Amino acid sequence: MVLAGAIVPAMAQPLGMHVAGQAWNALRLTAPWLSQAGTLAGGVLGGALVGFLQWAPLPRVGARWIAISALAGLAAAVVYLIYNPLIVVAAPSVAALASVAQGRLLPRAGTLFIRMQSAAAAWVALAVLLPFPLWAVGAFIVGAALLSAWGVRSAFVGARA
Repeated sequence: MVLAGAIVPAMAQPLGMHVAGQAWNALRLTAPWLSQAGTLAGGVLGGALVGFLQWAPLPRVGARWIAISALAGLAAAVVYLIYNPLIVVAAPSVAALASVAQGRLLPRAGTLFIRMQSAAAAWVALAVLLPFPLWAVGAFIVGAALLSAWGVRSAFVGARA
């Protein structure tokens, strides 16, 4: 999750731009919304990547987990397109909504799971969007990964805080 927190925000938009550019070229589109399509594709791909990295070690959790994360990434991308500084507020909200849906797939997910996932998303958004020194960005991302892992662990140990 540390790797996802460090790489996904930085690489989602360029990857989305590449995918949108390839689609634009293949379909020979002339519409002027290539940049917006790239941002949306980056949100979906970034959300799916984070969902996959969370899903991979979880026992008996369906692949719907990844789809929920991809939809959360799309929602965050839509907010980013409307007004990009708003993502600092929207990221924890989108993560909380996604974790409510994902919590239904876990054996004992309680409010601790939801709180930790939204706190982790808030920390990553703060680290990426605010002008912190590199060591502070790293500390935020490591902290976010620890919060996320704590929340997922709580869903299996039985804490229903």
